[in-house]
Amino acid sequence: PLGDNDCHHGEDAGVVCSENLRLVNGTNRCSGRVEIRTSGSDEWGTVCDRTWDLKEVDVVCRQLGCGSAGSAPKGAHFGRGSGRIWMDDVNCEGTENTLQECRANTQGTNNCVHGQDASVICSDTFTLNVRKIRLEDGPNSCAGRVEVYHQQQWGTVCDDGWGLPD
Repeated sequence: PLGDNDCHHGEDAGVVCSENLRLVNGTNRCSGRVEIRTSGSDEWGTVCDRTWDLKEVDVVCRQLGCGSAGSAPKGAHFGRGSGRIWMDDVNCEGTENTLQECRANTQGTNNCVHGQDASVICSDTFTLNVRKIRLEDGPNSCAGRVEVYHQQQWGTVCDDGWGLPD
């Protein structure tokens, strides 16, 4: 049960995800310029904002565990990216689990410029049932020490029995 254990902080559980989506240069982990990595590539690139609206933002926010769409800033709101522009003409229904499931031109060839890099501002942080969960002290929003909010304070999760399903 929560709060009842014999663990010490050397046993804090951690997570590193292998996501192909990240937010860069935002004011918190749930806002920023959208960057994706295509399947089989280590190269991060941006998404063109030409058809970008709240449906696409909603999918990104849900995928990253950041609640729902807050706003869909245009014009490289969080700065211009570099490298490839991997997605253009993105068209989500709003029910997809990942941005990569949305219809889009994903060939990396388009007539977009980095001044059109898509951005998101999500409504909140991740909530699971009534418990709040976050990752802290990691290199990005998809890695770090697992913490749970319980009885008005944040605490760590013990790694006893911790595995991939967790």
